[in-house]
Amino acid sequence: MSDKDDGAAREEGLSYCRESRSFAFGIVSILPLIVLYHCGIVQAGYSVRNIAEVWLTGPLGLVGLTAAHVLNVVLVVALVAVLWRGDRSASSGFLIVGTMVAEAALYAGLLYKAAPALAGIVDERASQVLFAINLRFSGPLLVALGAGVYEELFFRLLLMGGGAWALHKVFMWDRKWSVAAALVISSLLFAAAHHIGPLGEEFRTYDFAFRAICGALLGVVFLVRGLGVAVWTHAIYNAMAMLHHMEGWTA
Repeated sequence: MSDKDDGAAREEGLSYCRESRSFAFGIVSILPLIVLYHCGIVQAGYSVRNIAEVWLTGPLGLVGLTAAHVLNVVLVVALVAVLWRGDRSASSGFLIVGTMVAEAALYAGLLYKAAPALAGIVDERASQVLFAINLRFSGPLLVALGAGVYEELFFRLLLMGGGAWALHKVFMWDRKWSVAAALVISSLLFAAAHHIGPLGEEFRTYDFAFRAICGALLGVVFLVRGLGVAVWTHAIYNAMAMLHHMEGWTA
């Protein structure tokens, strides 16, 4: 490969990293998950929702809005934002989103293997746990996919991203310390959330450590690769855990 070809390939790779980390492409990439989740949940009549979804969409009811209305607005705004960038064809945009999903699948596989091993160092009990879902009360893949979307929006985008911004801009913390503190706090809250409410699980050290580690790893993905890749990593991981643990499931 010539120096010119090598430079072009490097620039293309950098361009993909920049585009895929953008908030607009992140929203566009996760819209299929949101649409699939809401359409499937409504049609199937599931009454149980992910707690992060409840926290995010509950306040909308106070002003007469529903998640479906907000979804439509987000869809239009995100598509307009991507088109406004102007210099990319539709096929190029689809290629970026497809590559983002493939990249997230790789991270999900690594997370699926690494998180239990790391949690076992904290607590050597060999109990198996699920991440972000409770199979006794959830539908099959729809709830798992929805958890990936709403938990990333709440814990990574809102709590971690918003928390880091507040610590840096409002409380004048150093940027690196702000991000580090937001990462740790949001990861611990992410783990704690699975023990809250009527469907919360009984507290066990391994379970808490496992989810805190997963939250931290997903936080790193969010920081380095953006919202879209983080959401897809979480959703694909949940699907993998569901398929592995649900008895009698056939692909």
